[in-house]
Amino acid sequence: MPENPPSVLIVDDEPLARSRLKALCERTGLFGVTELANGGRHALEKIRQLQPDILLLDVDMPDLSGLEVAEFCAGVTWMPEIIFTTAHVKYAVQAFRLEATDYLLKPVKEALLREAVERAIANLARRRVDCAQDITQRLWVQDGTGSLQLIVSHIEWVEAERDYMRLYLPGRSYLLHQSMSSLESQLPDSLFVRVHRSTIVRRDCISEVRRKGRRLFLVLQDGSKLAIGPRYADRIIGTAQAGRLGGSETVTE
Repeated sequence: MPENPPSVLIVDDEPLARSRLKALCERTGLFGVTELANGGRHALEKIRQLQPDILLLDVDMPDLSGLEVAEFCAGVTWMPEIIFTTAHVKYAVQAFRLEATDYLLKPVKEALLREAVERAIANLARRRVDCAQDITQRLWVQDGTGSLQLIVSHIEWVEAERDYMRLYLPGRSYLLHQSMSSLESQLPDSLFVRVHRSTIVRRDCISEVRRKGRRLFLVLQDGSKLAIGPRYADRIIGTAQAGRLGGSETVTE
């Protein structure tokens, strides 16, 4: 168990689903306090009362949806890391726009839950460091014969070009001599998601997910199309299936 294990709130209106997730959480050995909520409104009470570090959050609940709970969390003093656990792929785009750490399809697999929780713990640690430093994250890049600072949150997406990373901002792009893994570790998980071994995208730039044969790709707000790597597909849409994603169609071409 980590030195300071995170607290978790499991939110699901189905008793069996709550029990199964609680058992999975106990098997991972990654959590401290584990609490349960039987629906969206109960979750709001628990969040106000306990301020949990991590939410395991169902989406489709009769009283208040998981998406509404996530929107509420955006306004609290310390926003928990949110891992959606749902039987439905169709809410994936909305979930990532709400800065979800991960999106797991039921029945949740222990290995995927562990991976998501470890990512959430890493996010919590980074956020605590950011809060302590209280600075706007920036990157130095080359611009012609000089250098300039970019505000990280202005970057829309990143693409690898051999030994460089090309950073795309509205109307311009810049090259950064850095590895993909190194840059990924610097970008906040709450803002960015890796969609391919050579591509990282800012979450709120995602407009829809499309399918062409077996190939999946993202369409960004500016119309750019970016391939989704097979190993990242589950993280982006839960699974590679056709269906509605948020307010957009997954289009088969």
